Amino acid sequence: MPDSTEIENTVFPSNLKRGAKNAILSCLSVTPDDVATLICDEASLTVAAALLEQLSQAGAKTKVFIMERRTLRPAVDLPPEIARALSGSTVSIYTLRPMEGEYTHRKEIIGMVGPNKLRHAHMIGISEDSMLQGMLSDYRLMSKLNEVMVEKLRNARSLRVTCPKGTDVNVTLDLAEKIESAAGIIEPGSWENLPSGEIYTCPRSVDGVYICDGIPPTEDEVDRFELGQKPLRIELSGGRVTNISGGPGSLANKVLAAVRSGTNVDRIGMLGIGTNYDLLMPIGDRVQDQFVPGAYFSMGRPAAVEATSWTSSQQLTFSARKTSLEIDGKIIINNGRYVQEILDLAMD
Repeated sequence: MPDSTEIENTVFPSNLKRGAKNAILSCLSVTPDDVATLICDEASLTVAAALLEQLSQAGAKTKVFIMERRTLRPAVDLPPEIARALSGSTVSIYTLRPMEGEYTHRKEIIGMVGPNKLRHAHMIGISEDSMLQGMLSDYRLMSKLNEVMVEKLRNARSLRVTCPKGTDVNVTLDLAEKIESAAGIIEPGSWENLPSGEIYTCPRSVDGVYICDGIPPTEDEVDRFELGQKPLRIELSGGRVTNISGGPGSLANKVLAAVRSGTNVDRIGMLGIGTNYDLLMPIGDRVQDQFVPGAYFSMGRPAAVEATSWTSSQQLTFSARKTSLEIDGKIIINNGRYVQEILDLAMD
């Protein structure tokens, strides 16, 4: 059975349609002139089916690939037939649930975006819950909040991140690094995670202690409730990870082993600030949870952060619930919510 037929025959909840339509029309601006490539896996079939329906209604000519029908998982390398489809497309969507060892093929896809002028939606690990929350946001309005926050960071002298469980981190920005904005509006030759809503940059230095009880720095499944009760304690100095302790089971030791065995994985390669103000709390969806208002970090340099001076062999993102952000001593985000003054600036 062709992959497209399998997805077309997949029954999906009707309430996914609105989020799928937002992705296809508002974020990707798909028209009948577009040629699309949709890459999914068995775990994301219902979401892929909702997206395929909207691609068809928009008139796009779509090629569909279910990764398990093309290669064994984890898929280290991108199957050549998918690479060929991407090279002849104007729009691409990736919905796979992440597996350890698949960073290489994801990086290959991202590397094809610019040369092929793709409008690429990176919906890695997308869940039905995320389609019903983060994908319903007003991305045009969110882009205005991003503009406000980018300006705040450009003029910042000092940043401090805290949370009720004990996070206390000071961040020094690197003036040579770009401050990027991701608000879900995807132009030719560019890509964004969907759902979206953040600004991000590569900091010069990060110092302090970060209590991770949100997104864990691993692609393995971690019980979010257990992590909430037993958070990781990540110690940072000079922009590098110096120690990791706590957490459920052997998680701390496993993350430390990954950090120590990789190239520059111990180095903090991204500070991300969530700007999706519609999101109230993490839901255990690592794609969406990083866009909850607050501050999170990545060990290693992500593909989203343009490599200017250094690269890494891996990226491990981690976050906390209800973080607060101070810029030059002034509270911008308080326990996971933007202060009204900042929202008012975005609404003007």
